[in-house]
Amino acid sequence: MNRTTLLRSGLVLSFLGGAALVSSLPSSAQTTPYKTPSTTAANATDDDAAEFARLDKNKDGFIDKSEAILEPRLMTNFGAADTNKDGKIDKNEWKAFQKNKDLMKKQ
Repeated sequence: MNRTTLLRSGLVLSFLGGAALVSSLPSSAQTTPYKTPSTTAANATDDDAAEFARLDKNKDGFIDKSEAILEPRLMTNFGAADTNKDGKIDKNEWKAFQKNKDLMKKQ
């Protein structure tokens, strides 16, 4: 074999190797875990519970107006979030607020 044939063979093999590498990438990308809607909903629920705990400074199980100051959107919509009008937000009211917060007034 002469030198030109060897160079051409090496070049062809390089291109084939590169093509094989590129074609293998999409199949490996498919093994990435997919977040299902239920996983996303569970994460949102966990985040909501953590946020409630962060705001409930005195750990009495409620968020009153003095604690709601830390969350401007809650403070702006405190009256709407406090559905039973007892002056404090319980965990169920907080969940409903989080579920509908896009409908609430922004600060």
